[in-house]
Amino acid sequence: MKQILFFVGFAISFVLMPGYSDAQVQTPRYIQTITNSNAYYEYVPQGYPEPGKKYPLLIFLHGSGEQGPGNEATLPKVLRNGPPKLINNGTFPTSFTVNGSTYKFIVISPQFVVWPTEEDTDSIINYMISHYPVDIDRVYLTGLSMGGGTVWNYSGISQAHASRLAGIVPVCGAGYPYQDYAVRMAANNLPVWATHNVNDPTVPSYYTVDYVNRMNSAPKPPNPLAKKTIFQKDGHDAWTTTYDPAFKENGLNVYEWMLQYRRFLSVLPVTGLQFSAALAEGNHTTLHWSTIAEYQNQGFRIERSADGVLFSLIATIASTAIDGSGASYVYSDIDPLPGLSYYRLAMLNRDGTVAYSNTKDVRRIGAKGTITLFPNPAGSEIQMDIAPEMSNKVLRIANAAGQQVMKIKLNGSATVTLNIAKLRPGLYYAILGDTEPVSISFVKY
Repeated sequence: MKQILFFVGFAISFVLMPGYSDAQVQTPRYIQTITNSNAYYEYVPQGYPEPGKKYPLLIFLHGSGEQGPGNEATLPKVLRNGPPKLINNGTFPTSFTVNGSTYKFIVISPQFVVWPTEEDTDSIINYMISHYPVDIDRVYLTGLSMGGGTVWNYSGISQAHASRLAGIVPVCGAGYPYQDYAVRMAANNLPVWATHNVNDPTVPSYYTVDYVNRMNSAPKPPNPLAKKTIFQKDGHDAWTTTYDPAFKENGLNVYEWMLQYRRFLSVLPVTGLQFSAALAEGNHTTLHWSTIAEYQNQGFRIERSADGVLFSLIATIASTAIDGSGASYVYSDIDPLPGLSYYRLAMLNRDGTVAYSNTKDVRRIGAKGTITLFPNPAGSEIQMDIAPEMSNKVLRIANAAGQQVMKIKLNGSATVTLNIAKLRPGLYYAILGDTEPVSISFVKY
């Protein structure tokens, strides 16, 4: 009997140990959320779900060494590093207290087949918000190496992406520090804490340094200013220290640092927004959008931009929905901008607040300074249609980290067939010209 009582007492004390818990559960979910991801790890905190409670969402994006088809043999590779490793080891804190409030994360760690695109990342976020009780004001994105580059690329490519995240932590991110990306993140006050090893032989540390410096020196610097930590170490592994809950700066680890920040998106005047933009006959752009429900919604401003940063109003459409119901809308932009046009919707609440949709881009065929390509994604070759005045330029192909992998001097032809069979699977950019270059992304599978 004494032995039994001792065992029970030991078990109770073990369960009640504060701070960390070996009872944390991380569940493999073999669900195809997008074509590039067939599985993910799901971590929900102790006591989940609590009635009526919304949870902060942390999405972790792995490195290139953890890519896989998302089956039982390959998904465990995602447990090698970062938050999923900590959870698997029972060393991830069960809760975090920041500014007197206590938070518990939902942590999602998808496995990707190839280098994820910005649309892949956006679709993952949308899927998780629609399937879990997520506090949409507290969606955080982090990743290492390939995943860190994806964090940079996703956050910088559009205003809608930068403004939907409450904070990002890119670790030794393999994403080239594009100036327009940095300016866009800064303009949307995206909280950033980026880390890197100073002597990283795989991804140069200046990627992180330049991104942070360009954000903080942008025409509209971010509030808060972007933050970087450059570890005085050799090697690529900056993630072990970064994700360690014991590593702190100014008294905060990366998880507590993220939780300082939130967006104010939960007062949306519409729910279930679906928005698309596509080129129509005659080089017009047709915008379609629909809502599941609208509440106190005055209507929609349609805004257009040449760079995805500065938008101007092109039309206003009144809401046709009765409160609590949804509606469908269509608008035709009969005179799109030359080349690339970015579109977004501004939803106008009757209390004066405004919420924005994701940004969609449409390239006008045959317009001055344009480049189009197909198929996308592609396996062995792509065909590029190039505006005549661009057909004698130098074409460069760069990977998602900004590293040049191909360079071709064009011969004046408006159509070019490019052999990409030897490229590794992943995200690439076709860049035409050196001054005021035109670029378009594609995926090699």
